[in-house]
Formats: sequence, structure tokens, C-alpha cells
Amino acid sequence: MGLRTSLYTLDKSQLYMSDEDRLVVVNVVASTRVAEELDLPEIAIELNCEYEPEQFPGVVYRVTDPRLAILMFRSGRAVCTGGKNEQNIHTGIERMIADLRAADIETWDLKDVKIEVQNMVATYALHYPEDYDGISKDVDQRMKIVKDPGHKDSNSGGWRAPTEEEVAMPDESSPLTTLPVGEPLAGLPRHLNLNHLTFHLPFDKVEYEPEQFPGLIYRIDYPKVVCLIFGSGKMVITGARHKDEILEAIEFIKDELADLLYE
Repeated sequence: MGLRTSLYTLDKSQLYMSDEDRLVVVNVVASTRVAEELDLPEIAIELNCEYEPEQFPGVVYRVTDPRLAILMFRSGRAVCTGGKNEQNIHTGIERMIADLRAADIETWDLKDVKIEVQNMVATYALHYPEDYDGISKDVDQRMKIVKDPGHKDSNSGGWRAPTEEEVAMPDESSPLTTLPVGEPLAGLPRHLNLNHLTFHLPFDKVEYEPEQFPGLIYRIDYPKVVCLIFGSGKMVITGARHKDEILEAIEFIKDELADLLYE
């Protein structure tokens, strides 16, 4: 999924969103253990859960709000996926334990249940920095943007990235257009030359085979995450266990790419 900036207010100090605001956590995976052993057939019947042992050895317990799936195994272990933050995960596990106990299925006390985040997946879009003084080139004509008259005197020349709602509008009413050659790029999404990146980044940390996958795979040692970088400037970051690690990885990548020309 893509990440786009939201509408800017007329307050120039709010013209550019922070990295944390642009970052969207799309999935949190966590593991825990709630009992010494679980009777999966009984759980499937009592909680009306999905259970097909010939295809998968666990029971699938689903939570609708927040939208989560929790996989329970005979060993008493459980894996929760689909959360947007750690609080979602805790809410889902607490609800599962409450339902198990209400069905007279023995579990550990909630205070003894330890939840460990195993993986976070997030999306982020690289933007030209606020103080970038470069202007658009022919390649930037692929960039879909929106003219915002309220910011005609801003660093970005009055152009901004579209919102999700604007992207979804029908063609006849869509405000999307392309950035004219010569307009400033500050604050707008970057287009990356991925072939160029393969020569600039450490060769043993990069995989790029556009015939098989359109993104460049960049493995970072610290924090230990994997970044999928696309020509549109969008990134998918996976492997982190905390949001701070994702933000740290973003800063690292921005520093790595700071001196590159976006042709």
C-alpha cells in the first residue's frame, strides 16, 4: 500500500509532515504463550473457530475490532497477526483469554502472559527535503500531484502529493495532474533510479532483479531490517520489532541517499 501526504494547512510550519507522521505500520506480528497445553478441538467447538488440522496445525481465532487473527497451538503458544500497533495485539490477546476462560478452558493468568513482538511491517514514502532547491526534470512528469493555490508562495511551488481520497476520485473529477518541468521539488515524492542505487549502496546488501521483482531489496545490519525500495520513492520496511527501529532505518536510508541524483 502506498503512503501519501495528507492535506496541508495554511500554517507554513505544518507544510511538511514528520517521518513518524508519514510512516504507516501495516502489520504487527507477536507471539505469546497462554497455557501449558490447549485442547484445540474443544476450542474450535466452544469458540466457533476455524480448525482444519489436515491443512494447518492450529486454531484460527479472529477478532473484528481491532481486526486480528490469532493462531493457537496445542503447545499453548499463540501467534497474533494483523495489528497496527502493540496495543491492538494486547487487546486481542486479552479478548482471546477472556473467551477461553468463559468457555471453561484453562489458561494462565493474564499477568503471567508475556507478549513479544516478532515483526513489524511499515510503509513510508521518501520525499524531497524541505530545503531542497532542485527543480523537476522530464522524469518527474510521472509524478502525480495536486495544485494547492493556498501554497503558491511555499517552497514546493504550491504543489503537493495527493491524498488517498483524491487518488480514488473518478477521472472526470480528479484533481491529479503532473508536475511541470522547472517547478521546485521540495516536499514532493521522490523518483529513484534503482539501477543507480545498486552501484551506490553496498553491493553485498542489495538485491535488484527487475525482471522478477520491481523493487530493490536492501538489507540493513543495524537496525536489522529489510527495506524494499521502489522507483516511486515508496518503501516497505520489515523485520523491526519496535517502531523506533523503523524510524532509525528511515533516517539511515535518507542519509545513504542524500547525495544521489534522482535522474
